[in-house]
Amino acid sequence: PIPTTAATYAKRYKSLRTSEIRMLPPQRRRSRSVGRCLGAAGGLAISLTFVSWAATRTATRLASSPGGVATRTNAPVQMARANVATRAGIRGSSLGKARAGVAAVGASSRGVTGSTAMAAPHQAYDVVKIDDVSEYGAKATLFKHKKTGAEVLSVEKDDDNKVFGIVFRTPPTDSTGIPHILEHSVLCGSRKYTVKEPFTELMKASLNTFLNAFTYPDRTCYPVASQNLKDFYNLVNVYLDAVFHPRAIKDPQVLAQEGWHFELDKKDDPLTRKGVVLNEMKGVYSQPDNIMGKVEMESLFPDITYGVDSGGDPKVIPSLTFQQFKNFHAEKYHPSNARVYFYGDDPVDERLALLDEYLSEFDKKDVSTEVQWQPLMSEPRTIKSKFPASSEEGKYMTSVNWVVHDKPLDSCEKLAISVLSHLLMGNSAAVMRKTLTDSGIGEQVLGGAFDDTLQQMVFSVGLKGLKSDSDSEKVEKLVMDTLTKLSAEGFPESAVASSMNTIEFRLREFNTGGYPKGLMFMLGALDGWIYGGDPVEGLRFEEDLAKLKAKLAAKEPVFENIIKKMLIQNSHRVTVSMAPDATLEKKELEVETKELQTIKSKLSDKDISRIVDETAALKAAQAAEDPPEAMATMPKLGLEDLEKKQKSIPIEIESVAEGTKLITHPMSTSRIMYMDLALNLKALPASDMPLLPLFERMLTEAGTASKDAVELSEYIGTHTGGLGVQHLLSQKVDGANVADPNAVVGYLTLRAKCVPEKVSIMLDTAKEVLTSAKLDNQQRAIEILKETKAGMEAAIVGSGHRYAAGKLSAKFTVAEALGESMGGIGYLETVKGLLKQAQEDWPALQAQLERMRSALLTTKGEDMMIINLTGDEGLLKEKRPEIDGFISQMHSNTVGGSGQAELHDWAKETKMAARGSEGFPVPTQVNYVGFGGPLYKPGDAVKGSGQVISKFLSTGFLWDQVRVIGGAYGGFCGFDPVSGVFRYLSYRDPNLAGTIQNYKNCADYLAKIDLTQEELEKAIIGTIGDVDSPQSPDQKGFTSLSRWLVGRSDDDLQRRRDEILATSVEDFREFGKRLQKLNSEADAVVVGSAAAFDAASKEGEEKYELVEVL
Repeated sequence: PIPTTAATYAKRYKSLRTSEIRMLPPQRRRSRSVGRCLGAAGGLAISLTFVSWAATRTATRLASSPGGVATRTNAPVQMARANVATRAGIRGSSLGKARAGVAAVGASSRGVTGSTAMAAPHQAYDVVKIDDVSEYGAKATLFKHKKTGAEVLSVEKDDDNKVFGIVFRTPPTDSTGIPHILEHSVLCGSRKYTVKEPFTELMKASLNTFLNAFTYPDRTCYPVASQNLKDFYNLVNVYLDAVFHPRAIKDPQVLAQEGWHFELDKKDDPLTRKGVVLNEMKGVYSQPDNIMGKVEMESLFPDITYGVDSGGDPKVIPSLTFQQFKNFHAEKYHPSNARVYFYGDDPVDERLALLDEYLSEFDKKDVSTEVQWQPLMSEPRTIKSKFPASSEEGKYMTSVNWVVHDKPLDSCEKLAISVLSHLLMGNSAAVMRKTLTDSGIGEQVLGGAFDDTLQQMVFSVGLKGLKSDSDSEKVEKLVMDTLTKLSAEGFPESAVASSMNTIEFRLREFNTGGYPKGLMFMLGALDGWIYGGDPVEGLRFEEDLAKLKAKLAAKEPVFENIIKKMLIQNSHRVTVSMAPDATLEKKELEVETKELQTIKSKLSDKDISRIVDETAALKAAQAAEDPPEAMATMPKLGLEDLEKKQKSIPIEIESVAEGTKLITHPMSTSRIMYMDLALNLKALPASDMPLLPLFERMLTEAGTASKDAVELSEYIGTHTGGLGVQHLLSQKVDGANVADPNAVVGYLTLRAKCVPEKVSIMLDTAKEVLTSAKLDNQQRAIEILKETKAGMEAAIVGSGHRYAAGKLSAKFTVAEALGESMGGIGYLETVKGLLKQAQEDWPALQAQLERMRSALLTTKGEDMMIINLTGDEGLLKEKRPEIDGFISQMHSNTVGGSGQAELHDWAKETKMAARGSEGFPVPTQVNYVGFGGPLYKPGDAVKGSGQVISKFLSTGFLWDQVRVIGGAYGGFCGFDPVSGVFRYLSYRDPNLAGTIQNYKNCADYLAKIDLTQEELEKAIIGTIGDVDSPQSPDQKGFTSLSRWLVGRSDDDLQRRRDEILATSVEDFREFGKRLQKLNSEADAVVVGSAAAFDAASKEGEEKYELVEVL
């Protein structure tokens, strides 16, 4: 199934930029814990460090999506999905939809208001315990199924975004990837739902708010969510039948498709291997960080399941047999090994009755899936390994890693560790992160301190971009010296206060970004529950928080003791040093090719004929459409189940002093004030835009006139819920027509949040950051540029589809061209140039940054400055005098000019990317294939049906041809009705020329399509599900601001919704005819292996201009 990144593109149609990549806190880029969400009180805090920060800094650019929703870039989600594989190895078969829908939760004193009284327990279950989780106003009942022993956590909450999940403990004994492949496979048809891929049918025609499955090193999770009760129970039924009665255990073709198989179209062809997971993991282990993470886990856990790869090692996956596959399912996928979870406002008795229909078919059995504890080593170890690279200059990496305990920790210890983790690595000013950065030994910090994803917590820090292998010892010594000093001297009180406030704010706000709140509850409960603990313990924090505060008030050396015990005095330490090898990719490819040649040479003619026949049979089965009787088994919604009226976001717009707009969004936010301060970027020439990512980070990371970088970070953490700077860039909307490609909107946005009593401090801090940030901090500028360079080098290899998409779109609109200049694949060269300038000609670079600030802070004039506030209506009124005073102060600042700023014409100053097909060879075993161009010209009327058709292709034809048959991890498309541009993209794709041909085949497929009314309605329903993605209050406020800036009205949104609902078969055919024309005019942009470009030049018609980027 489609990965998160792919789902984002399929829905949002915009590329990620580098500035969005770094929205994820740097310490989380390789953390083991980012893929999951909540833990016990401590783990919950660690994870909310991730999700809440991400929610604060969503969307650096505005997407002109058909639904009119500002891009929630999902950068945290995307990075989680990419990084999870590095360490804990959490794999996800898809994120068809991962949306926000979580309102902030109020103070912990709230009771169980809104939750329904529990009905009499179902006769098939015993009640184990009942808890009121007062922190979040929820009632949790733990049941045990009498017949099977399955444990069921039923959470009653006044939340219509209902969540279900079933989880099995699935620790593997080898790296064949059985848990991961099985996670894919059970969703490929079942006893009751006999279509080939029920999962894709749900993606096509469900209103789900979350549809996913993912594999940890020791468990496999199957969660779903929906706001529609009928849809919710449909999803639950499909998932329960899938996990207990999958087609996969009877049909070897499923393993062949999802796992691996030999492929031979003709007997004289070279023998190859294909499979979705096989290719996915080849992509995973093309990324140096992931290779390093694998080495770390193998070294830290040599004796237990965490030392093997539940996702699958591409070298080991082909040893998996069908019998092993079947046995694993029989052993692990049994109710006696299951944890089942429900959350929301649906009736408890209906939940239990539905579940019992499936569980009652089984009897209780003994299932041995307990995760063993890794004994701690008596001596530290050093491990050296290699990774493929384009060159061997300045690419070394080193990390220092511990397993920090070998027996369970209590929830208060976990909370203290989460605070310590923030103290060490929580932001650029945190002591360990800053020490590593300031050392100048490397370019980018690795690791995220403590990670509580698994039964045994791990600590990891390090550096990448080292000049030589000898620097490895320097990194290890620096880490140990820093920890030793901290254990003896402790942390400044101001740092402790800042981290404590930051963690507490996140716990209380419970802003889960793009995830349903109920999903966070589930994953939080599982952190202890999966190991036999109390599931509710992971959801509480009040008592532990009070205990920790008391200990700190009593001057107990809480954090110093943790450092001493778990790190300094703990010999279970592994230092991993990774060296680049410019020949490794070629060597590995040669080894695989020779191995396959050897295998084929030993096959008999009969064996070869069998493989040819099996290849043909598999492709025929993959290409075959499901018969009507199979389709009839799938549960359905109807158009009558859809809301016909588009939901609106409250917005009030007022012109205030000097042309400034004050925009407010009164709604319930549990009295948290969210502010977005927007400054018009057109005050800058287009030539300044490549400096914008650096400028944004300097504002919050370089210190101010009155505070150094550490003091500023601590002040923000102590008094606010977060403050960050980003940018919004988009093409201007032209109603129902394709917009002028030269019309662009751009704003620098400072985003912050706080509780009511801190509003004045938040406003003062915002002004201080904007007006007095130390843009003369050369050292910090160099560090930021080094981090950006290292981050991009990793991202281009692992997420090439983002860069292919951005480069493709940059050919057609000014907005995309500007975006490409400050975050696209060509931006890497810009960063290298800026780094050289910062080192050799700093005064010139500083002067340019200062000029940018002066221009942006010339705030007088129409829409030069906008204040966007989201909060409770009473709070907005109460704080209005402070807001008015802040606006007046901003207009009287002495940094900007006294008059009105000159607005630049970016259309005249911006050069579009040249047309033509481009290729970017990188060290990888997979490809990211982009293809597309303008489908409509400026001024053409565009209907909402384009969104329906794009989703239909992504979940149908492209899914089948690019993913199922082609073996890519994802194949999808997107149409932007504002620019008129249509794009195809693939993700971790073993093919290149074949994928381009599949893209082109979409045109004839649509032009001749003959849909039934039922098929048409399914496509419409799924699209409305995308449009109606729930959002948290801060996201709603920013979305509304974004719509207003680009000129998208509620009438536009309603018109688009009406057009979606009225989509016809003829719309599909007309769209196909346009795609037929596009086939001969489109450009291709591909990030892939050198071998793939060599093969494509022989196989395909596309001629690529190859550009070296690494």
